[in-house]
Amino acid sequence: MKIGIDIVHIPKIGETIKKWGDKFLNRVFSEEEIMFCRKRKDSVTCFAGRFAAKEAVYKTLGKTISLKSISILSGGRPVVVINGEIARKIILSISHHGEYAIAVA
Repeated sequence: MKIGIDIVHIPKIGETIKKWGDKFLNRVFSEEEIMFCRKRKDSVTCFAGRFAAKEAVYKTLGKTISLKSISILSGGRPVVVINGEIARKIILSISHHGEYAIAVA
């Protein structure tokens, strides 16, 4: 079993979204993730947490997979979906504090 961790500077994600807009969002996030985060009061924080989560999951897999192939869905606790299948063996935690989002998988 591998562990992955990632920390993201939330303002950096905000700058990236401002610069690249939907081009960035559509390259990294699923349609469901984009819709979920856009409905949030602070969508940039939501996207940053999801980005950190995707990176943490990517690190646990130890193989080449695109971030777009990894979806982080909400259902009380974050649920990892890889290529449309729920990854039940991956436990994920996402947290935000100040200007940072962190995820451990």
